[in-house]
Amino acid sequence: MSDPRSDVRDGLAWLIEYWPDLLEARLPGTPRPWRYEPLTAEQRAARDEEARQDRLERTTDALGESPAPLDVGVLSTALELLVRADDLAAEVAEHAGVDVLPPPRLGQLDARPYLEHARRHITLDLEERAAPIVALMVGKVAAVLGLVVDGQLLAVVCPWCQGITDDEPIGGAHTWRVRELPGGQVAIVCESGHCEPPAREVGTWWGGRPCWPMSEWERLARLVSVGEAAA
Repeated sequence: MSDPRSDVRDGLAWLIEYWPDLLEARLPGTPRPWRYEPLTAEQRAARDEEARQDRLERTTDALGESPAPLDVGVLSTALELLVRADDLAAEVAEHAGVDVLPPPRLGQLDARPYLEHARRHITLDLEERAAPIVALMVGKVAAVLGLVVDGQLLAVVCPWCQGITDDEPIGGAHTWRVRELPGGQVAIVCESGHCEPPAREVGTWWGGRPCWPMSEWERLARLVSVGEAAA
């Protein structure tokens, strides 16, 4: 079966589906899913309703309730991704000429409206620039939840493969995939077989192919954006 996160829209949909799991993971000891299992619309609605009821019952001033200890690392990840989702939704909205959503209110920790706004209105020309950012967000959520992430195709044209030819040109092809490397490290790998970027631009090499671990993804996204602007 092909990876369900094969493009930016699927990546955003994946983040929307797993956002409740990320928030639940703030509570130490929460069981973590280990692989992607798509839910039906009815299952998603039932889970959302259950989460809403749980929030109503867990108010901090409820009789006998006390705030549960939270995993600060998970909370920090959720806040970071909320900011990224808000920024992405605003950029997409401005580019598409639709309303920009108001920023999250203090205490709001739900990125799903922003992720859905971006998913609904993103255009083809923005998908390429957004792909590394969405991949970074997916990778962070997957890392927190212990999900298997392998084979995600990114809607990005490798800037170092453009114009390279062998028997036939590969410029314009999407050659980047997210791979889980030995040791559990998640990285973006260029799988064209022809890619030889400058040494200063490569995170590392795997199987003779250039790859960029998750810590390099923000820098990689900036390089892609600069390349697009110069094109």
